[in-house]
Amino acid sequence: MRPNILALDTSAGACSVACLRGGHVAVEKHQYLARGHAEAVVPMVASVMADSDLRYDQLDAIAVTIGPGTFTGIRIGLAAARGLALASSRPMVGVTTFEAIAHGVETNKRPVLVVLDARRGQLYAQLFDFMLIPVGPPSVLPVQNIPSLKPSGQYIVAGTGAALARPHLLQAMVSGSDVIFDVGTGHPRAATGARIASNREPRPPTTIRPIYLRAPDAVSPLVFGGGAPRV
Repeated sequence: MRPNILALDTSAGACSVACLRGGHVAVEKHQYLARGHAEAVVPMVASVMADSDLRYDQLDAIAVTIGPGTFTGIRIGLAAARGLALASSRPMVGVTTFEAIAHGVETNKRPVLVVLDARRGQLYAQLFDFMLIPVGPPSVLPVQNIPSLKPSGQYIVAGTGAALARPHLLQAMVSGSDVIFDVGTGHPRAATGARIASNREPRPPTTIRPIYLRAPDAVSPLVFGGGAPRV
């Protein structure tokens, strides 16, 4: 079966929407945004669906990037995807930000270390082997501790935290060609999330949960009910 999937990503510094039609990317819209994801994502979804010439009832699933990333961005993407899924009676697939970035890299059979800027001098990080299978769980750690996750041999570094990790990984090099830094933007793309989702079993929308790894820097009690999210 070649699925039809609508995918959303607002987990970092971009707003990205893509539609997989018959197993192939039919349309993708990707816009870099420091803020304003909530205002941008719904019009982008409408535009992508119109350009793909698909109805919501023709979708097999709605995919969304579930984090880690910015607290607000993750909530916006998940709320939008869940609302669309419930309104159209479609199931959902959650894709981690780490997965979306790792699968968007040309690995040439090398492991990939995905690092995201978590601010406060920290990184969100996860290592994938050469088949893009996670090696251990996602983690949050001080920037200077990132060499503890590097594999042996040559590997690729990708993600929004690559520039922060770079001096520490270079210092920990065994040979001059151990570390290859991906030349991409470091942001996940919805098209990659859609491809990952096409190989997974969709689930009920209410079962898709965000991955924060850390409580938000600031939480408004009026908006979030006075409590930090569970991690």
